[in-house]
Formats: sequence, structure tokens, C-alpha cells
Amino acid sequence: MTHGAATPPGFTVTVEVTVQKVEGRRLTFAVRAHDGVDEIGAGTHERFVIDRERFVRKVREKAAAGPT
Repeated sequence: MTHGAATPPGFTVTVEVTVQKVEGRRLTFAVRAHDGVDEIGAGTHERFVIDRERFVRKVREKAAAGPT
């Protein structure tokens, strides 16, 4: 993300997000933020689709192995 301009208090910030690519579990988004006067930021963001059950199991295992 880039930061292009400051936004004064009281302004409404609108963020527009578009899916650019889907590559297997990887999702790439284009992000644009505007305060009604200027574009205040833009960039890309990546996320991965996860197996929720596997994720929760690994977090529980890590918590059990961590400091007490």
C-alpha cells in the first residue's frame, strides 16, 4: 500500500477493493482509498484460503506447547 494524502477528521473514507487474481488458494486484491477529495492510498493485498479445521488444530497444539 502507498499513502498519498492525509485525511482531515470528519471526512468519509471510501475503500474500493477488486479481486485481481485467483491462483489456487492465493487471492490478490487491488485496493484504492479515497476521501472524496484525493486518493489517499492504493496498492495490492494478498490473502490465502485456509483449511479452518487444520488452522484451529495447529493453534491449539501451539497453545498447549507454549509457556505456562
